[in-house]
Amino acid sequence: MKLLKSKKFWYSVVGVFVTLALAVVIFAGNYLVTYALYVDENGHIGSMGSDEYTGIQDTEAQKAYDEWVKDKHVSTWNLTSEDGLELSAQYYPNAKESHRYVLALHGYTVDHRDIMPAAYRFAEKGYHILAPDQRGRGASEGNYLGMGWLEKEDVKLWIDKLLQHDSQAQIILYGESMGAATLMMTVGDEIPQNVKALVEDCGYTSAYEMFADQLKERFGLPSFPFLPTANIIASMRAGYSFSNADAKSQLETATLPILFIHGSADDYVPTYMGVELYESYQGEKELLLIDNAGHGASSDIDPDTYYQHVFAFIDKYITK
Repeated sequence: MKLLKSKKFWYSVVGVFVTLALAVVIFAGNYLVTYALYVDENGHIGSMGSDEYTGIQDTEAQKAYDEWVKDKHVSTWNLTSEDGLELSAQYYPNAKESHRYVLALHGYTVDHRDIMPAAYRFAEKGYHILAPDQRGRGASEGNYLGMGWLEKEDVKLWIDKLLQHDSQAQIILYGESMGAATLMMTVGDEIPQNVKALVEDCGYTSAYEMFADQLKERFGLPSFPFLPTANIIASMRAGYSFSNADAKSQLETATLPILFIHGSADDYVPTYMGVELYESYQGEKELLLIDNAGHGASSDIDPDTYYQHVFAFIDKYITK
């Protein structure tokens, strides 16, 4: 009898510990989804709090863009996403008549303003610029970031919008960080032949691998069991799982020419991810690694090399 009571006691103790452990893991998984994806009513992301980066940079590129944009006519374009969000983009028409367009996509936590110091360089080459605010950023609605998986559907709508504007458009896709990952996921789906090439700068292989790296870097935590739990919670709260947002997997079905760019000192989206994406891609491709450049800083560190490679690459696919 004593032995039976002893077993029941220890079963109860183990049960309590298992329940507590599950509660901690679920709490942590839910926290990670809020931290990484949730956008509150003020546009703040959990990981940024009240110190949200606005997209304004005190760099030579920013100053050059500020001077360039002073006399430019900029219009706002809008559309409704497939899941009912009102999305916004800024359209910068070029003074020179052409059918050359760049769809420029910003990264995680910022908005279209962050991409413009780089995108205006395309205007100098005669391109019209369409710079969307990704869902949950800038003037676009949304309470969750899709890490590229939800946003790729929005990009396809923006491409259609450009083709409604100009059926002869020749479109270059250009993105940084999450914007780059979004565009890589986009070109894995069926897209119009008007899209000629992709320039991706510091995009990640997948959201799952990105968050696994950040869990270790920021919190000193292993990916298991926290990330698989967050993956399930993200499916319930945001409508997709981290493992869906896989740029490397999407590129397996892509055929577009791609220029892969990464900074050699990038410790946010590690440089190995850019190299891995390049090496695994089976289409026409080039790789540009910028020495000593951190995350998203390649065009600032060595602008001459950066833009020389960009335009030498895309000029092969655009009609003059």
